[in-house]
Formats: sequence, C-alpha cells, structure tokens
Amino acid sequence: MKRYNKYLILILIIISVLSFSGCKNIRLKINKDADNNKIENNDDIADIDNSVKDDAEDTYNADDENNLDGDTPTPTIIQPVENVELLIYVVNSDTLLDPVTALVPANSEITPELIVDTVVDSMADQSLVIGVESVTKQDDTVIISFYSDKPPLSNVGSGLETAILDAFAQSIIENLDDYKKIIYRVEGGPYKSGHIEMELDEVYFEY
Repeated sequence: MKRYNKYLILILIIISVLSFSGCKNIRLKINKDADNNKIENNDDIADIDNSVKDDAEDTYNADDENNLDGDTPTPTIIQPVENVELLIYVVNSDTLLDPVTALVPANSEITPELIVDTVVDSMADQSLVIGVESVTKQDDTVIISFYSDKPPLSNVGSGLETAILDAFAQSIIENLDDYKKIIYRVEGGPYKSGHIEMELDEVYFEY
C-alpha cells in the first residue's frame, strides 16, 4: 500500500512538472507569434508608406511632364506702339492758332478723318469740346459738318469760332497735298451761326 502511494505521488509530480513546462512553452509560443504579427504589421505599414510615396512621385513626374509639354503659360512680351508725329493746329487762350505735334500710330493712314479727330482730341485736352458730326471728301475738297449745339456753333464768341474753323482748315491743308478746299456745314445744311453765314457749298478756305 505504501509503495502504491509513492507511485501515485511520483506520477502527480511528473504531471505537475510536465504541465508547468507546457504552459511555459505555450506562453513562449504566444509571445513569439505576437512578435511575428508585429513584424508583419510593420512590414505592411512600410509597404503602405512606400506605395503612397510612389504615388506622390508619379504625380510629381506627371506634373513635370505637363510643364515640359508647354501647358504652362508663357508671359507675353508687350511691344511699345510705334508712333509718328503729326503737325496740327489748336486754339490757345488768346483765340490764336498754336501749332502742336500730335502722335499717331505709325501704321495709320493720314486721312482728313484722322486729322479732324486728332484736332478734336487735342482741343478737348484744353477743355474745348468740338461737335463734329461728319467728315466727307469730294475730289480735292473736304467737307466738315458740325453739330448745332456745340462749339464752334454755340457758346463761343466770333473770334473763337473763326479760330476753330481756321485750325481745322490749316491742319488738313498742311498735311494733305491732295486737298485744296475746305467747306463747313451744320448737320448737313449750310453753315449758319450767330457770327458767320455761308451757302451750302461755299468754300471757307482754299489753298
């Protein structure tokens, strides 16, 4: 009986030792598996980072290629406009004619219309707004028609009115050899103001 008890105790001791060793192995195995999973997870994160980096590089390279293809707008170089001088006449504060040099584009054709417009603009700079209705040409004659409610027909004295008419005539005759006569009208009809009256086709200035 005693021997049987000894065997039983010995068996229990062996079972206990084996159980303790097995738990330790299991714990080590679990820890080892956790470490492996951690390493695999780190590898996955590294793969994701590399993928994002590659995508960013691809996008950057694509942008570079687009820039090289000429999609980037190039600055436009603005060239200065070349002008030529045009001698015209304006009226000064003493109602006398003053020769002035105006600038017009070099590629412009010098015509009666251009000269009249230039004189009008130059007088406007001196706060004298001239009402020109139209400019027409007949052979060697230039016909300028004015509005009745603006200078030289209204709000001017006789001296200023005459000076304005002389300024247009002198500017045209001195710049254009093909035109020798200047006729003035009021809205298509005869030129009549409080100071000057002319027939429909009466020549005001002839060179």
